[in-house]
Amino acid sequence: MKNCLALITLLWIFSCDAPTEERRVEGEIMEDTQTGAEEIVLESSTATWMHYEGTLPCADCEGIRTALKLENSPDKRERSYELRETYLGTADGDREFVSSGLYEVVYGLEGEPGAMAIRLLDENNTAFKSFRQDKDGLLHLLDRDEKPISSTLNYTLKIVAPGE
Repeated sequence: MKNCLALITLLWIFSCDAPTEERRVEGEIMEDTQTGAEEIVLESSTATWMHYEGTLPCADCEGIRTALKLENSPDKRERSYELRETYLGTADGDREFVSSGLYEVVYGLEGEPGAMAIRLLDENNTAFKSFRQDKDGLLHLLDRDEKPISSTLNYTLKIVAPGE
């Protein structure tokens, strides 16, 4: 009986051992110790920039030509954006505004738990503009409450090129 109890105690102790942590080593095949699945980690030392463009509606001009570049870097926790907005046909002519900073990716929106949203953050880390990415890679501008804009006007940016 003592041997059985000792064996059960040993089995219980070893079963409580935490699984080995997976590490990332570039260019090597890694093994996930929990699932046994193998994965190839691709070497990538440079960031890729995704380029999106479109002309968004404007209340008092002909439209807002919008160019958005999003950094996609697997090695960085913080990702950068560059936003160029050109207000077309204003009383002062075309006026361009450029902003840049960090963005965050959020999964799940109200009523759409599987949706992916991209939030552009200002210098105070406050979201000032949000987009929902659809399965085709299009970015749809969301309102301030991160809900789809109900309109017949086009609030969509299309991917033009994965870049540098």
